[in-house]
Amino acid sequence: MEQGSKMSLGRNFRISRPSEERKFLMPRSQGFPELKNDTFLRAAWGEDTDYTPVWCMRQAGRYLPEFRETRAAQDFFSTCRSPEACCELTLQPLRRFPLDAAIIFSDILVVPQALGMEVTMVPGKGPSFPEPLREERDLERLRDPASVASELGYVFQAITLTRKRLAGRVPLIGFAGAPWTLMTYMIEGGSSSTMAQAKRWLYQKPQASHQLLHILTDALVPYLVGQVAAGAQIIFAKDGHFALEELAQAGYEVVGLDWTVAPEKARERVGKTVTLQGNLDPCALYASEEEIGRLVQQMLDDFGPQRYIANLGHGLYPDMDPEHVGAFVDAVHRHSRLLRQN
Repeated sequence: MEQGSKMSLGRNFRISRPSEERKFLMPRSQGFPELKNDTFLRAAWGEDTDYTPVWCMRQAGRYLPEFRETRAAQDFFSTCRSPEACCELTLQPLRRFPLDAAIIFSDILVVPQALGMEVTMVPGKGPSFPEPLREERDLERLRDPASVASELGYVFQAITLTRKRLAGRVPLIGFAGAPWTLMTYMIEGGSSSTMAQAKRWLYQKPQASHQLLHILTDALVPYLVGQVAAGAQIIFAKDGHFALEELAQAGYEVVGLDWTVAPEKARERVGKTVTLQGNLDPCALYASEEEIGRLVQQMLDDFGPQRYIANLGHGLYPDMDPEHVGAFVDAVHRHSRLLRQN
């Protein structure tokens, strides 16, 4: 599951409140169970919480043996198209750890697929586009972006199924890749450290670049709205910490930070009306459980007790020890309660 991007150094959230779901998006017939643990949502809205909520990017991932066992039965994108499999993978980390949010198992590249591009997952390499976009005329190969939401009905089904099976335990997060992130994959043909081909388009094909970004935007908006309608309680886009001030003014409730950003500096830049999320270096989970506890305590002290959601500064790596992930989650809950007492 890809929630991160080499182009993306931060994560920014717009939370749909229950009243917004009922008024605008949430079909009454869904009958979702009442939410029992809303600590994550209350932190996002700036309300006081008894402890700091925590979840992990890529918490449904290959570091879990049960994840690898489930995924072994079919290829990656076949798994993404199976609501039952996506639901199971989403729920697995919650069976192990007392996380405060679930995030639906999916991939940002289901959107280019829905636009008609072939995408495969190559072992040891990652996503690959056999026929990437090379010339302006290649845009004619793309489907009408208005059809994307209907093509991705399996994602909505997975969200609805998962929301019901969560039984109100924690909120469910939905996600999508930003237009620029998707554009780089579609032009580069896969992951790229330089994005040189995509950037070449910006300089040499500015009109086609704008057209492609508009196509992706027109596809993503109904897709994200559909995720909320299907039961997702939070949706996030991507951006960089170089624009923290602008993001704080853009209407997001939560701005995520990677591990290179000092919490105190970030707080100074965004003010007190935005919740921050992050930002422990994922590699810190290679340390001993005792050291993880010390690092978590320092992170919590730096961010403060309110308007904060604990997370890593990037996703979990496949070779990480699940016991150390559990130590991270437990340390956040334990130290944040002590911090409030003191």
